[in-house]
Amino acid sequence: MLITDNLEAAIAQESSFRNEQVYQYWDSERTLGRLVSQILKLSTPVAWDVYLLYSPKVTWEGERMPIPDFWMHQLDERSDLFLDPNRLMTEVEKAIEVTAL
Repeated sequence: MLITDNLEAAIAQESSFRNEQVYQYWDSERTLGRLVSQILKLSTPVAWDVYLLYSPKVTWEGERMPIPDFWMHQLDERSDLFLDPNRLMTEVEKAIEVTAL
């Protein structure tokens, strides 16, 4: 999160990267970040720069979001899950393989 984060910055960022499998949106109240922090049991009240992997069969029902199958972050949290792009790619590839079966 940056001090300059606002709706206009979010729209500009969204226009720089488009992919039908990636969703971007502006959450001025940081509602999702608070939910993510709760579900991952983070020490920070609002999560950002987190990468959540879910199987395609996972659905979000009710107000509590599902626990991801795998996740990584760029926060001052668990060092074993700090973003390692190679490990994240390996986990994504494993998820794709399982989905393809």
